[in-house]
Amino acid sequence: MVYYLAMALCAFAWHSEATTVERFSLRQLATQSERILVVTCLERTYEYTDGEPVTRYEFAVDETIKGPADSRVTLHLPGGIIGAFESSIAGIPAFSVGSKDILFLTAPNLAGSAWPIGLGQGAFQIRLDEDDAPRVYQRLDGLTLHDRVLKPTPEFEPVQGSSLASFLRRVRTLSKSDDDAQ
Repeated sequence: MVYYLAMALCAFAWHSEATTVERFSLRQLATQSERILVVTCLERTYEYTDGEPVTRYEFAVDETIKGPADSRVTLHLPGGIIGAFESSIAGIPAFSVGSKDILFLTAPNLAGSAWPIGLGQGAFQIRLDEDDAPRVYQRLDGLTLHDRVLKPTPEFEPVQGSSLASFLRRVRTLSKSDDDAQ
């Protein structure tokens, strides 16, 4: 009986289409990130690493807001396509070649790859609106956010659809205030 219950729970987890993580404010993203970069995705390839599918993204760095300045950055994120098998983890951002983003990245992990902080919370896609004005949108597909406190605080200002210029001003200010505090 326990065996069948365990199999049912595993099957449920396999079909899960959401990931729940703690909500990060823009201040937390800016201060806790190792690097903040404005990037353009140049390449997306699928690999099989340590028995797991991984997607490798190569980005051109258009602007460095925080951290070391490099002309390129590579991310290895879990999930991908190997043959006819597709694996994805809800909340892990997916980038297409040509997409422009602002990435709030962790320090490199043991494998040497950084990740967006808070999964999709640390990846803001830059898209043009109907007037060709650039705006930012967090990549929150499949991500459910929860607050650490019972009631929302004003610190969690909405950022979806913010103009690129005002968003970058806020991020620069927040990342500089972090530098000043150290």
